[in-house]
Amino acid sequence: MRNVTNPPEIFVPDARLEEIGRAHNVVINEESGYAYIVGGNRNSTFTGGPIFVNIQNPKLPIIEGGFSEGGYSHDAQVVTYSGPDTDYLGREILIGSNENEVVIADVTDKNNPVKISTISYPNVRYAHQGWFTEDMRYFILGDELDEIRIGNNTRIITFDFSDLDNPLYHFDYLANNTSIDHNGYVKGNTYFQASYRAGLRVLDISNINSKSYTEIGFFDTYPEDNATAFDGAWNVYPYFESGNIVISDINRGLFVVRKNN
Repeated sequence: MRNVTNPPEIFVPDARLEEIGRAHNVVINEESGYAYIVGGNRNSTFTGGPIFVNIQNPKLPIIEGGFSEGGYSHDAQVVTYSGPDTDYLGREILIGSNENEVVIADVTDKNNPVKISTISYPNVRYAHQGWFTEDMRYFILGDELDEIRIGNNTRIITFDFSDLDNPLYHFDYLANNTSIDHNGYVKGNTYFQASYRAGLRVLDISNINSKSYTEIGFFDTYPEDNATAFDGAWNVYPYFESGNIVISDINRGLFVVRKNN
């Protein structure tokens, strides 16, 4: 908290949303003013699928519906679509990472969300979290459990989403270590991935059309090893205008880093 004159200070919430018992994440589309609560209770009304919350007035959040057809969503990205599929331009599109598949849904009408399509991929173990490329043609996904259950090197799965009704598996990228991948985000032609014991990994994805990524940097928050274990870098935020990159580490806390030219 910034500008706290007399710490420690106890703050009182401006609003509380008490109808939801648990969540794994809260995804926000700033353009529409909606939050999407994912990873909820599987026995709830929407079976762990996204719950739609109108936060256009942040002090008066309103639950306006949800999407259960795709089942449990561990994580999601929601965008106002501006990609190559002209059928969905301007629509609010949700991409759900749903454990054994990826679900694409049109959630523009909160009273009538529509499942557009689903896609899985070879050797799926846990479709965990993913992110669009900036042109919204490709979707880059991390599978959190394949390194443990199969024994492969760190793997990133890429899909061609140029036709949302007919998504296609594009290719796998395998890193040179065996750490578990966690959350990853795209900024320009760069992919930033929190990769547990391998720390932050930074990939050049400019050759995505040719099915090729190149690692161009890293910051090792867990220098002891790159073993397949749930320690180290858990998340990364690469979107500050300053160029600073924030990494959250399970064992060592928060790192603020910057690209070394």
